[in-house]
Amino acid sequence: MNMQYAVATRSAGEAEFDPVLCSARRTLYRFVAWTLADPRGGSWDQLALDSTAQLVSAAAAVVRGEPSASAHSLGRGELPLVDLDPAPVFARLPATTEAANAAYEQTFGLLVSSNCPPYETEYINSKFTFQRSHGLADVAGFYRAFGLEPSATHPERQDHLVLELEFMALLLGLEQAAMESDHPSRTEHRDVCAAAGRKFLEEHLLWWVPTFARLLSRQDPDGFYEAVSRLLAALVAADRSMAGLPTLSAQVAPTMVERPEECAGCLLNPD
Repeated sequence: MNMQYAVATRSAGEAEFDPVLCSARRTLYRFVAWTLADPRGGSWDQLALDSTAQLVSAAAAVVRGEPSASAHSLGRGELPLVDLDPAPVFARLPATTEAANAAYEQTFGLLVSSNCPPYETEYINSKFTFQRSHGLADVAGFYRAFGLEPSATHPERQDHLVLELEFMALLLGLEQAAMESDHPSRTEHRDVCAAAGRKFLEEHLLWWVPTFARLLSRQDPDGFYEAVSRLLAALVAADRSMAGLPTLSAQVAPTMVERPEECAGCLLNPD
């Protein structure tokens, strides 16, 4: 992360683009991706840096100061803008890589977690195999459209939340790069990235991430991942509000967890 937060001047034709806000959103998406990544990949080292805490705290302050980020109403599982605060995440950050690995394995398991799977299509009923396949294909299509292909050295399902959050950060970075260039079509290039980000947010994050965050918080009450879950739920709510997207009230659950109407004591049942 090397984004800077400073007052920027813009021409009248670019007034709708706020480079400071764009950079802040990019920082937050990437940060949350790091918090949910397997620590064995080196994410803990990045999280433990003092510079990361300073940068992410500044980014959160920028978004909290944006009037359009305060949602008039919240969807199921979303949290208000006041919860867009990374301080609890840093306060509960595991002290060592070994502790981070243990917390990760305890929360997510060695295989796909049945309690809070971080995969989008796990929240589509397993009976609907076509919809699951279509969902994966659509995510892959977004990635390919921006030059991304699956990694041969680090294979992962393309609907993993970490990859989806990193993709949002990538799009925001491309927006900023377009507007910083001298290309005559830079505004058009930026608009393509912004439209893709809005559509990806609407179609591949908003409908299931608040539920995932809610389940994650119950896996690690008062712990590191509970703090991460609150930041995540507030981030998607703020970004939805800034994008002008409606709240979602439909209740979803991973296939491996009993449906809320079938179990009064299941993880998705309100407290």
